[in-house]
Amino acid sequence: MYDFETLLGELLQAKPELKRDEILRRIEEKKKTVGAGYLTDQGALFLVAGELGVSLRKDDASSDMTIKDLYIGANGVTVVARVLAVYPVATFNKKDGGTGKYRRFALFDGKNSARLTVWEEALEGVDALGLKVDAPVRVANAYVKQGLDGKPNLNLGKRGKMEVVTDEKVASKFPSISAAVQKLPNLTKEEQFVALESVVSSEPRYSEFVRSDGSEGSLFQFGVAHDGTKETRVVIWSPTEKPELKRGQKVMVTNVRARRSNSGDYEVHGDSGSSIVVGPAAEKLVLRVAATSASQSAKVILGIGTDRRVKFIEVGRGVEEPSKDEVVAVAPDQSTGGKLYCRSQGSIQKAADGSVPGLDDLSTKIREVKDEDAEIMVEVIALSHGSVDDVNLRDGTTAKKGELIVGDDTGEMKLVAWRDLAGRVSGIQPGERLKLVGVASKSTKMGAWVLQLSNFSVIERLGGRD
Repeated sequence: MYDFETLLGELLQAKPELKRDEILRRIEEKKKTVGAGYLTDQGALFLVAGELGVSLRKDDASSDMTIKDLYIGANGVTVVARVLAVYPVATFNKKDGGTGKYRRFALFDGKNSARLTVWEEALEGVDALGLKVDAPVRVANAYVKQGLDGKPNLNLGKRGKMEVVTDEKVASKFPSISAAVQKLPNLTKEEQFVALESVVSSEPRYSEFVRSDGSEGSLFQFGVAHDGTKETRVVIWSPTEKPELKRGQKVMVTNVRARRSNSGDYEVHGDSGSSIVVGPAAEKLVLRVAATSASQSAKVILGIGTDRRVKFIEVGRGVEEPSKDEVVAVAPDQSTGGKLYCRSQGSIQKAADGSVPGLDDLSTKIREVKDEDAEIMVEVIALSHGSVDDVNLRDGTTAKKGELIVGDDTGEMKLVAWRDLAGRVSGIQPGERLKLVGVASKSTKMGAWVLQLSNFSVIERLGGRD
């Protein structure tokens, strides 16, 4: 999100009487004073600049070519996107005899997708990256040919290169698969999906068969449904994974398409490049209590599990309320709008479960904030004064907006609070250590990530200001 050299250049321009070495020395002193685990060089630079009366701005970066720009016959192409699918290595017969190897990938950038074929000259270097689904990548010096589907397909040969994008400013411009997930719709036509989320309604079956040409094949199939919809059959051909699935379990399948079966019903079909991401089984949630908040009618418990996602649990009257740092097993009476409701006795109980780490190990680092609408806990340091301003909205009205730049040893991010919540950041000073519990990660229209307060978020002020 922030480029150190650009920000340093801004400070040197604003304070020409200071030399670069002097600012770097102050940065190291600030990191030692604040303590390890809270600041990157950029974060310390924010604090140093603040002490010098200089307000640093955000650095905006341009992106590389996107998938929609591809055209058949293009050469020397550079594309940045995310990995949607990784196919097994395959072989082909060379014109001059012998066999060669290649691997196919599917890429997507939030709106468009494309196939990528990596040929044997480039395969070793690409395989060494160990790419997984959702990884942001840059494909450089590729060429484009027409695929069997008539669409532009990327190809990478001996002069090409593929690398993982480590610049978060660039990666954040391309939504992760979590932002493209769709709830299982009522399928009415043949179409492609990046990812579908549903609930397992019948346990899986795996079978092998022999095709008419004598080659062997296999398929993995199971039934899914969502919100009362009729069961839909999911078929994965030549699967690379066969996870254990149970009825009632949430599941996400990626890189799939809707196809009409011989019976006339629509099914979800995938292939060896499809992934099956299994959610938690329909059972009790084991969480560690991170904080408590209050609504008008009940107390709200903020619990966090091993996935480092915060759950909001409204505890009804007569139900024993756990204390902070206790581990509880939650079997909610109802789950609506992202909140769990425990109204009956026994719906939330103390649990002696050693599988849930302590609160210090359940925090999310700034560089890991990439999931849209995920409620998390972060331990940070304030890098600016908390400010509250009136902003104009599109409908012509105004609303209060609170803002605060925070950071840890992995990066920096903006904390945002709207309307009645805006005042909660007011008065926070640079250098204060904060624990933010139940803040949501949001991607702005400009592709930047921010943290946003909700009604039940908790700001715990840990002190530590110099």
